[in-house]
Amino acid sequence: MNCWTMKSPLLNQIEQGSKIRFSNSKIGNRVDDILFGIYDTILPILLALAKLASLFNPKLRRTLIGKKHGYKGWHFSEQDDTPVILIHVASAGEFEGARPLIDRLLTTGKVRIAVSFSSPSAEKPVSETEGVYAYGFLPHDFLIDQLRLLDFLDPELVLIFKHDFWPNFLRGSFMLGKPVGLVNANFHRNSRRKMSIVKRFHKAFMQYLNFIWTVSEADTHRIRSLVSPNTELKVGGDTRYDRVLMRAEEGKRNFKKLSEAFDGDRVVVAGSTWEPDEKIIFQAFAKLRKIHPNIRLIVAPHEPESEALHRIKSMVDQYGLRSRLYSEFDDAQIDEEVFIIDHTRILAGLYAVGWVSYVGGGFGVGVHSVIEPAACALPVMFGPNHHVSHEAGLLIEAKGGVEVLDADMIFTIWNSWIKDANAYKVASEASLGVVTSNAGAVERLLIKVDSHLNVKLT
Repeated sequence: MNCWTMKSPLLNQIEQGSKIRFSNSKIGNRVDDILFGIYDTILPILLALAKLASLFNPKLRRTLIGKKHGYKGWHFSEQDDTPVILIHVASAGEFEGARPLIDRLLTTGKVRIAVSFSSPSAEKPVSETEGVYAYGFLPHDFLIDQLRLLDFLDPELVLIFKHDFWPNFLRGSFMLGKPVGLVNANFHRNSRRKMSIVKRFHKAFMQYLNFIWTVSEADTHRIRSLVSPNTELKVGGDTRYDRVLMRAEEGKRNFKKLSEAFDGDRVVVAGSTWEPDEKIIFQAFAKLRKIHPNIRLIVAPHEPESEALHRIKSMVDQYGLRSRLYSEFDDAQIDEEVFIIDHTRILAGLYAVGWVSYVGGGFGVGVHSVIEPAACALPVMFGPNHHVSHEAGLLIEAKGGVEVLDADMIFTIWNSWIKDANAYKVASEASLGVVTSNAGAVERLLIKVDSHLNVKLT
């Protein structure tokens, strides 16, 4: 699709150099105009600084290149008159949460799905999703670039998953009359949005959201002061619960031979680990094996590159253990004590092989996804930095998740679950219960989407 006919008279006027009078506030607030003026002024400076930083950061460099081309860098399939829904995600993680809704929408055959993203991590999974009509990086947040993308796609509805909402993206959607919803929204208690100047600017551009569906009552409460009275605010749940249940079933099928290769031994799955996680995991695991030799360890580092793999192999040697790489697995029985994952995008299914799980990040960047192992009925352990994870709090409350501080705590809990099968069963059922009790957001969201379209989906 190489030709482009402008659909918006407004954008046509802007492209021809006409000066457009537009208040940056739906309610004519002069402060909003000033805040947007400041934002538009400093945005080129921030972009210049990002370009400088990208010289030392390949991921950032790839992001800036992708954003630079705007809609011209997008991939498109054949165009028709079917209504378009634009779904925006920050990265691969948010896209996973969007997948159940995307799949459900595509089964109706009544809409086309376009996906925008901000991180290179989303590019591959989005490109491999059958049925997506168009995809690409969300442009830099200059108003004209966002208007061009929105005009080109002409969506009937824009859905933003979780938190990656950009001021001029929202403002441009409003200018072109495109309703926008923020879904799977969560706002943790330590959010910088509480700071007065940050809070005021958020109020300036969040007024353009037609509806916000949060994942919990706590999130609704935290965001209420930022939201315009004209924006619908309610608890809608989290579509990721639906997705992880699907992934858990896929994992049972896809990793059946791997599960059999452990010959009935208990398997600890340590996922998305960093070095601080691995140090205490190996210490606890080595100690436990002296008492219970029929236990194995799967380690899936957050970044399974050469540095991380070398680091893990060094720990294997330090404790006198043996290891095998996932890439070396040939469906035969596994005799080694440690199984190292050197592939990406398979972790969610791997939890289906496990007995218990440990999720990394809690001693540094923040704990990663804890609901993937929970969907496989694994009790979940993680470090103390889990305040950004609403699900971690739910797991702790339900007794299906445990915050751990050191190797001794991990060893003690693992050992107790081996000795007391009933205690393990309670933790396992509680973990799965957190996921199943929160599933169903996709069907609720489908009804909401239906109300914004000119066609009926249900």
